[in-house]
Amino acid sequence: MKITSVESFRVEVPISEEERQKRYYNSSAITRVHTDEGITGYGFEGVDVDVVSQLLVGEDPFQIERHLEAGLDKWFGAENALWDIVGKAAGLPLHKLMGAYRDEIPLYLTCVWPGAADQTDVTPQQQAEDVSRYSEHGYKAFKIRIFRPDLMDDVEAIRLIRERVGGRDKIEVMVDRTGEYSGSTWDYDTALRAARALEEVDATWLEEPFTRGDIHLHARLRAETDIAITGGEHQPDKVYRGYVQGEAFDIVQPHCANLITTLKRVASMAEMFGMECIFHGSHGMNLIYSLQVAANHPHMPDARIGLYNPANPP
Repeated sequence: MKITSVESFRVEVPISEEERQKRYYNSSAITRVHTDEGITGYGFEGVDVDVVSQLLVGEDPFQIERHLEAGLDKWFGAENALWDIVGKAAGLPLHKLMGAYRDEIPLYLTCVWPGAADQTDVTPQQQAEDVSRYSEHGYKAFKIRIFRPDLMDDVEAIRLIRERVGGRDKIEVMVDRTGEYSGSTWDYDTALRAARALEEVDATWLEEPFTRGDIHLHARLRAETDIAITGGEHQPDKVYRGYVQGEAFDIVQPHCANLITTLKRVASMAEMFGMECIFHGSHGMNLIYSLQVAANHPHMPDARIGLYNPANPP
């Protein structure tokens, strides 16, 4: 089998103005890889067609590692499409082809409220009300951002959620600081105070309290606190090696919208070092391939995957 051509384009589904105001997702970039045997692979991210065509046209779609080494690692939409070809040629979904372990994966809902990045446009009371409504629909785990200037306001939101919905036996609440993307960077003493306060309201984890890639400070906070410290979104393989070897996190979180090969490598690396691996939240069609990878790793018996919700609950 040989690759004959590569396409990349965007598809948009019409939605109403009301749905647009609610920030529904209605479009996706698609990469399509054709072969001379009539099997077409699909990836759900755009690529530079000229660059990817030079890498792939005339080549064997099964030699994924070789293509990544040649430069395809910059174009996960095309790499995902190659795996789609492999699965179709074998007549199996990828999770079975890779060694299926489970056919159900729990999810957590990432809640991002509209308004300013520091979330000062939404009150802790409103956050508690929204999470309560979602829990009534069956969701049992939530992740919220903690960007407010006074971190205790974010702690108060979790306290109110606990008051309305219950303890960890009812729902889990995770928090994401997202380091340098939060508008301000915590020093170590602030992060330690936050971690202690979050432990008191029984938060499940604190994600990226420091600048992304800082192994030392994350490892120090992990060693000095009981709350799980997590991170790892959108990083190359070599950075994950540093996270794992440096014991920076209790849970390493490669992003769902990533190379399938990277997800497999990071999950296996975490297993070797006794570290949990939970794929970071995403949304839309990018979830398709990460679900396939998560379903074949036996060392993640409580594996969860994030579903991203950018708007208020209805």
